[in-house]
Amino acid sequence: MSAPLDVILNDRVLFRPLTGVGNYVRQLLQALRQETAAVAVHPFLSGFLPIWRLPLSTRAGRSWWFRPLLQRTYATLFRCRARQHQIYHEPNHIPIACDIATVTTVHDLSVLVHPEWHPDDRVHWYEREFEAGRQRTTRFIVASEFTKREMTAYLGIPPERMDVTYQAPRAELRPQDAVEVQRVRGLFTLPERFFLYVGTLEPRKNVPGLLAAFANLPPAVRARHPLVLTGARGWKIEAISQQLASHGLEHDIRLLGYVPDDALPSLYTAATALVWPSFYEGFGLPPLEAMACGCPVIVSNAASLPEVVGDAGVLLDPRDTGGWTEAMRRMAEDAAWRDEWRHRGTIQRQSFSWQRCAQQTIACYAKALQMA
Repeated sequence: MSAPLDVILNDRVLFRPLTGVGNYVRQLLQALRQETAAVAVHPFLSGFLPIWRLPLSTRAGRSWWFRPLLQRTYATLFRCRARQHQIYHEPNHIPIACDIATVTTVHDLSVLVHPEWHPDDRVHWYEREFEAGRQRTTRFIVASEFTKREMTAYLGIPPERMDVTYQAPRAELRPQDAVEVQRVRGLFTLPERFFLYVGTLEPRKNVPGLLAAFANLPPAVRARHPLVLTGARGWKIEAISQQLASHGLEHDIRLLGYVPDDALPSLYTAATALVWPSFYEGFGLPPLEAMACGCPVIVSNAASLPEVVGDAGVLLDPRDTGGWTEAMRRMAEDAAWRDEWRHRGTIQRQSFSWQRCAQQTIACYAKALQMA
């Protein structure tokens, strides 16, 4: 029997508030650790520095004047450690220059394809660093077939150098009992039913389009099913604030901000439906998380989302304001229709697993080692 593949993984994103990439890294690490016969994975930072001992200022990356020096020091230390391993896995788009086989996970190309949706400093960073990272990558993991097609179309990367590994809901994302739902509902002072949005409030998520559709609902429906927006405040948040005021929606919309992971299952369980009108996603985990908790989903038909949702959710053009309003109205008023989508989502969720993701990732590692 051959020895396990020896992999170092850059787990820096675990030292920040967890969003999509952070949850991907955390869940993948847990799944890879169950595959001990095939792989020995070594997370770089948490291997010797427990997360809870890292100063918050470092975790949040707020010392901008110090960041370039910190990044260079981090890269140097990482390279020294990486030489002890066979394979380096960078889970967040741009790898550090290393002399070993490098696997890079690319979640999406939104910064390159739609720079207008991102702040200038992020766009300049990608323009400066992404191409160099692409050239030093041996093999790519991509989040969806959609991202794979974009990688070929925009960057000329052959399909045979990429492996699609679908993500999955976390184990704790499942329908919650009434007591736990009531506790979380009370924690955020939420009504019995509500529409739910989960994700950063930023341009590509099309939150203004969602607000316009919600504003067109009958006032009685809005009152019984307010819109709850969870997630960090991202770039151009001012446009959302202005829209709330212009539509007079301040009493029908709740802005919860960043919600801890342990509250999400109950929010999904309690919601009338997840409403997710994003223009662009490399994968799109919240709809899958919602389905795992028995929450019906109304989702954009753009980018990767049809791959994730299949026929288990209401798929709509993100610009079809009238279609979104009607779907939300019916989801609020037609219990049988809502239950049908809930049932379909429960079945669809079973097609995704972190064990399968880990096994596909290990297969990618093996191919990269052969190519190096």
